[in-house]
This record gives sequence, structure tokens and C-alpha cells, in this order.
Amino acid sequence: MNSLQVSAANCYTVHIQQLSGNSMRSRLSKRDGIALCIVLAVYLCIAVITGLNHEPWADEAQGWLLARDNDLLGIVMAERYEGTLPTWHFIIKFFQFLGLPYDHFFVIPVLIASIGIILLFLTDAPFICKIMLPFSFYVLYQESVVARQYCLIFPAMMLIVLTFKDRKIKPVRFFLSLFAILSTSSYGVVISCSFMLWEFICLVKDHFSKDKSDNEPLSSRYRIAFWTSSIVLVAIIFLSVPPDDCSFGAVFNHNIIISATATFLFYVDNVLWGIIFLISFIAALIIYFRHNIIQILVYIVPLTLYLFVFYHQRWHLPYLFFLVVSLMIIFKDKADLVINKDRKPLNLILSTYFIVLLVIQCACGLYSCYLDYCKPYYPAKKMAEFIKPYVDSGATIDGFGFLPVSVKPYFDREIYANNPSDKRYYIWSVNYSYYELSSPPADIIVASYEGFDDPDDLYDMITFEGYAIYKFSAINENNLSIYVRKDLNTITDRS
Repeated sequence: MNSLQVSAANCYTVHIQQLSGNSMRSRLSKRDGIALCIVLAVYLCIAVITGLNHEPWADEAQGWLLARDNDLLGIVMAERYEGTLPTWHFIIKFFQFLGLPYDHFFVIPVLIASIGIILLFLTDAPFICKIMLPFSFYVLYQESVVARQYCLIFPAMMLIVLTFKDRKIKPVRFFLSLFAILSTSSYGVVISCSFMLWEFICLVKDHFSKDKSDNEPLSSRYRIAFWTSSIVLVAIIFLSVPPDDCSFGAVFNHNIIISATATFLFYVDNVLWGIIFLISFIAALIIYFRHNIIQILVYIVPLTLYLFVFYHQRWHLPYLFFLVVSLMIIFKDKADLVINKDRKPLNLILSTYFIVLLVIQCACGLYSCYLDYCKPYYPAKKMAEFIKPYVDSGATIDGFGFLPVSVKPYFDREIYANNPSDKRYYIWSVNYSYYELSSPPADIIVASYEGFDDPDDLYDMITFEGYAIYKFSAINENNLSIYVRKDLNTITDRS
């Protein structure tokens, strides 16, 4: 080997070390360390105070009951009807084993979000992003106070950010981070597949490129990691396909135009100002990702199309939010090259625009916590307290549909006489109907607000209010009802 080759090899080694050091820092700077402690302390105070006041709703109760009523193998089998992987329920099972009560269910997502905040400070994100993102709507409220599997998105995406830049050098770490986001739900699977698709494109491009890399062992290690991960990914997708008897409405609407319109309205919230915001936001992203637009489209378009076609709600949008934020952090250095010193006005406009968006997100997060503190998110606990004397007296109770599952965690036994299975959680199978009532009619029926038709006028309806908290809105759509037999007192007296 001549001196020129040795010099080139040394330069390559130094470059690799620099690249690896820039992608994931092993420790924080003094400024970031102090900021992290302050941000984490403030975040925990707000999230814990809000969580102690939060009332879990049906989807939260479903996850808790599914973990409580099954062993590890039973969780794996039950998850096939849930449209997700068992990671979240394994985590719940672990905390249940430690003795965590249902009233403190929020502790799990708060701890997971705290991990995400720590990982955020290890990234190369702008300092203002590090101190503001933890108080955004999705981090501070939607993925912290509300205990769903979506709380796993934030730390999983931060892992991708941390491992992305040196993925060709340490591919195993990068592909493991893809499995972290994959384990959250079907939306995470789509994100993982989009990243894998780009890596496949790069492999094909490299294969047909005339300028071959001189580092064969490195290239071989990367290829082995990619193809191994691809096989595992395909196997996981295959194993997670819902059973034939699954009744869950996975497809939002068979008419893609209607579905796309519905998704669009979820994005914009307010039609007029929402459209203006969406157009300006897309334009800002195009400028920001100008030199990597094809790669960005490969990452973002599959998830957007998936939201268009398949079942989705407002609480699914954090996948898109965290994906965009993560890509902005990953490509920050390249964006800085686009917005150079010769374009100071453009730099100022974009920086101001994104800072304003962060401020709005923080306002949404803080105000949502305030709304949850002031208004009941869900009335399940009050309903459980209302029907407990009737349960103790031996009155018969039916649950009508899915939403009454929210009351079950407050009891240590099955309370619904019409439960078609031996499990207390809802099973999304055509083999089970939760809309068939007991015969003779039950003394009490728990249902969604005005969800039960009482043609014979046998019951008095009592309404319990609940408010869906979304950004600056408290929407009175979480109401539930209890239907009490009008002659219940006579029945209980006779018994």
C-alpha cells in the first residue's frame, strides 16, 4: 500500500469518526444539560397534575383490560384484532405487575414521553426546538396524559433521528430504530416501510452505479443488515394481519375521494384558515427540503396515502407530525446549505414561520392541559360510582356496544350480563355481538349518549358528560348514558 493510499485511508477514518460523533452525542453540553433538567421538571409537573385529573376513556380502558386479562401469549393472540403489535400492552402488563393502579395509568405515557425528551436533547435539533417541542400539543398532552400506544411514537422517532446519519456505518442500530416505530401500530409499520423503501432505492442505485465504493466490508455489512431487517419486517407484517373474523372497521371509506376529503379536514381543522395554513406550510417545507425533495416524498407520501384510505381519527395525526419534525431535524444541515448567507431574508422568514408554529403548538399543549383539568374528559369513573350500589345489590346490568368497556376497570369482576365472551375487554370479532341485550331486560343498560333505542319506554336515561380535548377545543362528544329501569325500585324490593 503506497503513502497516498494510507493517507486516504486515514482521512476516511477521521471522516467516519467525525460523522459518527455528529450523529449521536454521548453526552450533553452544559447548556443543554441545564435546559434538559428545567424542561423535564416543568414538563413532569404539568403532565402529572393533568394526569391526576384525567379520566381514561374507552380506548384507554380497552388497553388496560386486554393486558390485565391475558398472559403474554394471550396478549399476542388478542392483538391481532386490535390493529397493532403487542409492545404497548407488554409495557402495561409490566407496570400492572409492579402494582400500578388504573387511576395512575397516565404514569406510563409520561415516563415514555420523558425518555423522548431526553433523546430529543441528544439530537442536533435547534436549541429552541428542544425547549419548546416537549410542551407541544402532542408531546405534552395527547401522547402523555392520554394513555394510548401512540405515546411510543415520540421516542421511537427520536431514535431514528439519532441513528439516521451514520446508518451506513452502524446499520444495525438504525434498523432497530425502525422496528421501534414499527411496534407502535400499523401507522408505524408504514413509516418503517417508507424508510426501508428509500434504503432499497439507494441499494439499487449503488448496484448500477459505475463509481463503486472501495469499502467492501462496510457495504456488505450494511446489505446484510438491510436484507435481514426486510425479511423480519415482512414476517411481522404477515403475522399482524387481522384474522378473517375481525370486525374492526379498518377501512375508513371505500370512496377514496370522500376519505381523502375527511382526512384533509382533519389536517386543517378550520376550513378557510386551515387551507391557507396548509398551503403555506407545504410551501415552507418544499423550500426547506429543496435539495432532498424526492427522498422526503418517499418518506411522507406513503403515510399520507395510508391516512387517506384507511381508518383514521385526530389522534392518529401525531404520526405525521412527528415524522415531519424528525425529518426537519435530520435534514437540518442540508437545509442550512440551501438557506445560505446570500438568502438572509428567506432564512429569517422560514425561521420565524417555524418558531411561530412551535409557539402555537405550545399554546395548544398548555391550553389542552388546562381544559382537561377544568372539564371531565370521560365520565366512566362517575358512572362506575353510580352503578356500584346496584351491582352490589344484585341488579342485572348490560353494556351496549364498545364504549361501556370504559367502566369495567373500576370493578374487579365482570359486571355486564350480556358479555358474549369470557374476557372483559372488547373483542373485535364477528363471532361476538355486544349489541344483544339480556332477556328479560336488564335493570340497567350502559351505552353511548342516546345510543340505545328504548321502544317500549322501559327506562329513564341519565346522561354523564365528557369532553374530547383537542388543541383549543373541548368538544362535548364524550357523553355516555345509563338507562335505569323505571320499576327498578320495585324489582330490588322484591329481591
